[in-house]
Amino acid sequence: MYFQIISPTEALRPYITRYVFVRAEGSTDTMTPPADDPHFVAGKHVQTLLPNYGGFVFMRNARADINGVATDGLVLFGACQKPIALTTISGWFEGMMLDFEPGGMHALLGIDMQFLAGQVVTAQAYGNEGLLQCDKLFKQTRTAEEVARLIDAFFLGHLPDTEDRNYARLRRVVAACDEAKGDISAAGMASEACLGERQFLRVFRTYVGIPPKQFVRLRRFHKALQAMQQAAAAKQPSDLMSVAIGHGYYDLSHMALEFQQMGCVSPSQFRMLGIPLTADFSVFFA
Repeated sequence: MYFQIISPTEALRPYITRYVFVRAEGSTDTMTPPADDPHFVAGKHVQTLLPNYGGFVFMRNARADINGVATDGLVLFGACQKPIALTTISGWFEGMMLDFEPGGMHALLGIDMQFLAGQVVTAQAYGNEGLLQCDKLFKQTRTAEEVARLIDAFFLGHLPDTEDRNYARLRRVVAACDEAKGDISAAGMASEACLGERQFLRVFRTYVGIPPKQFVRLRRFHKALQAMQQAAAAKQPSDLMSVAIGHGYYDLSHMALEFQQMGCVSPSQFRMLGIPLTADFSVFFA
């Protein structure tokens, strides 16, 4: 498995975290992987995407099943708290995954994220002509850099002409959530956004798709993962108890429960799976 991480152009970084280009090293129909490789099942490749705030997957050279939705093109998915399984049905797998900042998809495309929450929808079913054209061009490009430039150009054409005040409020709320290490209530988030609680909840669901309480859990999980990845990248051991306490968990048992529920692995298992992005475990998060 080959990974290439590409940053979006600077103007898009408040909305899109990164692009991850992924390519299977061989034909998944003929490849015979080791029996103990958890990412190949009956000769088909399985890509695990961790819980996230919503994103896109562009695919080519493959037909895939993504949480029960079969497609050979672009799919959209909303914020979710469970891993997403992408299993090739035929051919090689090659694709570009877009990871959005919280609320970024709505700010750029006006998609009501409540509609997508926990769902996987093909671009064909969603019916956005611009996205369908972008998907068609993606299948004709040759390199990851060309794909990234194509996607940059598409989203630059959707930048808001004026400041999106609710998105600016949301970014302040996310920063406050990070500073509080998840110890913040919906009322506290509404206060940070300078909105009444009822109005804030309506805006938050439209932009993010999930309730604030679920978002706080998801954000805390991501920050703990990031701390472990940064330690691995620096070739430093990560003390799991310190990670847990430092990111707002009551103790290591509390963090372990969250990891099992949201990542299907324990913190120690995740630490052993090969991070950051490797052929052993694909991590896709903001």
